[in-house]
Amino acid sequence: MKRSPHERRIQAFSVFFAAVPFAFALIRAGQTGYDLRYLWVALASLLGAMVVVSVGKGYGRGPRAAFVLSAGAFATATLFAVLAALLLGTTFGPGVLVVASGFGFCFAVSCWLHMRTRPRPI
Repeated sequence: MKRSPHERRIQAFSVFFAAVPFAFALIRAGQTGYDLRYLWVALASLLGAMVVVSVGKGYGRGPRAAFVLSAGAFATATLFAVLAALLLGTTFGPGVLVVASGFGFCFAVSCWLHMRTRPRPI
């Protein structure tokens, strides 16, 4: 099925938002020269969002379903990011929550945009 130019732009924005946490991870690794913790946190956060999208994509295709899935992706991606940070030895605190929720937000927006471009059933 061919996508319209508008849907392709939305899909490109979806990919952009999903790439933002990895961009921050690469910037951090470049600044320190050795610190790859943000990369692992971004991967864990992406995994959390992917779990929600893969499990929930069959439940609906409307705006409500897109919102619910993106909210679930935010919560799960944030939780996975916090868990990954804690497993890497980071002390739990506001910094972990800010980074994890920022990554979760990026993946939630990406999920919401992705759900908007899915084809509707006939």
